[in-house]
Amino acid sequence: MKSCISIKSYSRKMVLYIILQFLKAGLLLLPPYCYLLFLNQVITDKRIGWLWAVVGLYAAVFAGKALVSVLLKTVYNQIFPMMALEAKRNVLEKYSELDMEALSGYTAGELMERLHRDTEKAAAFWEKKLELWVAAVNVPVMTGILLSLNWMLAVVSFLLLPLSFYVTRRIKAKSNVQYQRRREILGKYNDFMIHNMFFWKEVKTNCQEERQRQQFGGLWKELGDSFLKSHMFWFLNRTFLAFKDVFLTKMGLYLLGGILVIYQMATVPALLAFMEYYGDFVNRLLQISDILIQRGEQEASVKRLDEIMELRSPERPCGLEHFESVEFCDVSFSYGEGQGKVLQDCRLKIRQGETVAIRGESGCGKSTLIRLMAGCIVPESGQIRWNGIPMEQIPRQELYAKAGFLMQESMLFNLTIRENLLFGRADAGEEELRAACARANIMEFIQGLERGFETVIGENGIKLSGGQKQRLLIARLFLQDTELIVFDEATSALDYQNESEILNLLLQEEIAGKTLIMVTHRGTSVARCSRVIAWQELSSN
Repeated sequence: MKSCISIKSYSRKMVLYIILQFLKAGLLLLPPYCYLLFLNQVITDKRIGWLWAVVGLYAAVFAGKALVSVLLKTVYNQIFPMMALEAKRNVLEKYSELDMEALSGYTAGELMERLHRDTEKAAAFWEKKLELWVAAVNVPVMTGILLSLNWMLAVVSFLLLPLSFYVTRRIKAKSNVQYQRRREILGKYNDFMIHNMFFWKEVKTNCQEERQRQQFGGLWKELGDSFLKSHMFWFLNRTFLAFKDVFLTKMGLYLLGGILVIYQMATVPALLAFMEYYGDFVNRLLQISDILIQRGEQEASVKRLDEIMELRSPERPCGLEHFESVEFCDVSFSYGEGQGKVLQDCRLKIRQGETVAIRGESGCGKSTLIRLMAGCIVPESGQIRWNGIPMEQIPRQELYAKAGFLMQESMLFNLTIRENLLFGRADAGEEELRAACARANIMEFIQGLERGFETVIGENGIKLSGGQKQRLLIARLFLQDTELIVFDEATSALDYQNESEILNLLLQEEIAGKTLIMVTHRGTSVARCSRVIAWQELSSN
């Protein structure tokens, strides 16, 4: 199984990071010792000459801590941010290599959560794991120091430790439940935001702003409540430990220490040094407690990423050298139980070289037909065959190299025009970009922009009109240069002149031999096709 983070590549830097952590922890032990020297040698024994030695030691410790902290931060930046970046890159690559069927069980919001938050948590998991190892060594060392200073005070301070870890364990379990709930709500919230960003024009056209605001408010309230509850558990744990260890235990130790000093079973310098070390000891325990509280959600993130990395696309043994035909053989499909069949025993065959128009009323299922053809969804029954080969046996990358699909919901990204076009073909040169844009009747518009191809168009091309977006998507499809071109209402936002010019390009001799399938409601498009299929002919429903 391939992990999203290759720990072996960071092993040397991790060792250096641990060494520096131990150095820092060792340096933190010296200030209380300097304090003890000051109390014993300067205050109690009146050895003024020791003052300069203690001050020098303090200065050396301060300089050492500063140097180690800088080195520690430098090494940290070379490990954990790079881990998160590697995890993001590997998860993104995994998404791109998987067939849509492999990811069909996940929503867009859930996949986004894994790519963004879970990768960050996975890097934090290893950071906290190393810190836990360091703390696991430091705590016994601190225990030994406390016992050497005064074993009676040390034993009393240790008596309540089991209670601290018991409370932390209980709170961790409850915190994990709230964290999981928060992730589920975040997934819904992300799905909601993605849908609204994508279909913002439809929302405004149908006057759904108020309804969307209400949904947003409800999701945001749920998200806020779950965030508050998950952090309340951390706060309660911290408050309990601080009250018990910093207030009750510390006050009790001062009281007991005072009695021991009165009965000459301890000295005032030793008591004060003990309390300094005890404060450091408590801080380390609080650090361990925080790590344990956070560890549950970090481990869950690692498991979710491992789950994604374990996904495999189905074996597809058959190749597709050239497009010859696509055929629907008694295909049926519905979007869920209790909903009617969108397709019922559909039969359709389209051969190489045809120009086919598919007509039907809005909402009848034309786009579903194209999504089935593209493999975005899977038939409930029946079979789709490419060149006579069942679709499930053909690698998707080979299929998409021969067939280019322009869906109604095709995506543009918040990148430059050039970068959006290069999704069609990454190695396309400048002349090829210009030729594709000229064929899609958008070159003149691009040349009129101040930054031309370097113009950023906003999320889903929000800075473009509907027609400009469609022409840019068509240009991107032209760059793919596939043998089959499938348009799902791809010219619906164009005026008749632009549509006519693009159709002329599609049907002229320079792309002779290519196959064109158009889902459309326009008579001008239909009139130019060699074959017209009414929706009623496709389904017995």
